[in-house]
Amino acid sequence: MGLALTGMAAAAYVVAGHELNSTLDVGLRRQATRIVRQFPVEPTVAAVSGPCEYLAAPSCVQVVGADGQIRSEHLPGSSLPVDDEVRAVAAGSEDAFFRDLTLDGYPMRMYTTQLEPGAAVQVAQRSDFVDNGRRRVGLVLLAAAAAGLLLAGAIGTMLARRALAPVAALTEAAEEVARTRDPSHHIAVTGSDELSRLAVSVNTMLDELDGALTAERHSRAAQQRLVADASHELRTPLTALRTNIDLLGRADRLTPEQLDETVSALSVQSTELSGLVTDLIDLARADDPDAVPESLEDLRLDLLTADCVATARKHWPGITFADDLRPVTVQGAPARLVRAVTNLLDNAAKFSPPGGTVSVTVAANRISVRDNGPGIQPDDLPHVFDRFYRSSAARSTPGHGLGLAIVAQVAALHGARPEIESSPGSTVVTLSFPSDDQA
Repeated sequence: MGLALTGMAAAAYVVAGHELNSTLDVGLRRQATRIVRQFPVEPTVAAVSGPCEYLAAPSCVQVVGADGQIRSEHLPGSSLPVDDEVRAVAAGSEDAFFRDLTLDGYPMRMYTTQLEPGAAVQVAQRSDFVDNGRRRVGLVLLAAAAAGLLLAGAIGTMLARRALAPVAALTEAAEEVARTRDPSHHIAVTGSDELSRLAVSVNTMLDELDGALTAERHSRAAQQRLVADASHELRTPLTALRTNIDLLGRADRLTPEQLDETVSALSVQSTELSGLVTDLIDLARADDPDAVPESLEDLRLDLLTADCVATARKHWPGITFADDLRPVTVQGAPARLVRAVTNLLDNAAKFSPPGGTVSVTVAANRISVRDNGPGIQPDDLPHVFDRFYRSSAARSTPGHGLGLAIVAQVAALHGARPEIESSPGSTVVTLSFPSDDQA
């Protein structure tokens, strides 16, 4: 704004000075033309009007011959200057011209033109009023520019503060988040301009950051709980292993029957411990935020379930597995789904009575596993998918309470919804996978 005002003031100053000079020149030329026209009939029109230094209007006049002699009346020492260019105009060899000069310390503007063959007329007038006018115009323009600059500065500051208020809010929010490390602070959004959209974007970023930090805190808490629970669960099988290993160290004192029982117990305990470690690794891998996400592929859920059922029949020969498997294609990780389905089948077989039946159904993007066991108490139903949770009825059976927890984890990986319904004599666990239009 300062540069613009300065440029405008300078342009106005130049234009005003030019107009003042043009007005003076027009006046001198007009008077000279009048004298030239009236001189043949009224020679006195070319008489001197008085001392030039005391006159602003009319102009002082002087007639000069081609020989340089002043032919009009004049005051000694106050005549207008005569030189070769003036004599050339009088002789007709040069055109009329304007000249700036100083006479007795006063600035003058003089116009010289031919009066008649062999004579020229000089018309002069003080020009200090032009300088004074230019000076006054300059002062006015300077004052106006200064006032305009101050006004523009005040208005610009006010508008800038209003326009940059969202930026100040963004800065305060960023400083608050940096100070408290709490991204839950939001910025008040008003309007729909670019800065308001920036505030909305920052709020969205803060929400995402808050969600990421919350997820990280939950992940760390889950890992800490997993470590604590795993330490507790590992204590019992490790103690049993240590005891049986100590017995083997005194094998010379054991009977063959006792030695066989000890070896069998070690085999069972090592298998149980291996399964527990495998479950813990699967759970810990899923809780690791830096783990590479598993890729999903199209697979036939019915064929995968058929393989799991065939394996379960070998592990549980005393249980009947009835299957109704219809073709279903889902997006999934084969190894993780095999683990989840196997856990469902093992869990159902474990709680079924001897000779019981486990029904397996695959249809409409669902897999359901039903057993005819004792059922689950209503108080235990909300916790069956929790890690290391074992109901009072399940504490007498082998296991560590991780089977259904892994099922829930695999379901979350595939976007499936685990559900359980139980009543005395029947428990149904269902995994509902998203359809193609929901995936």
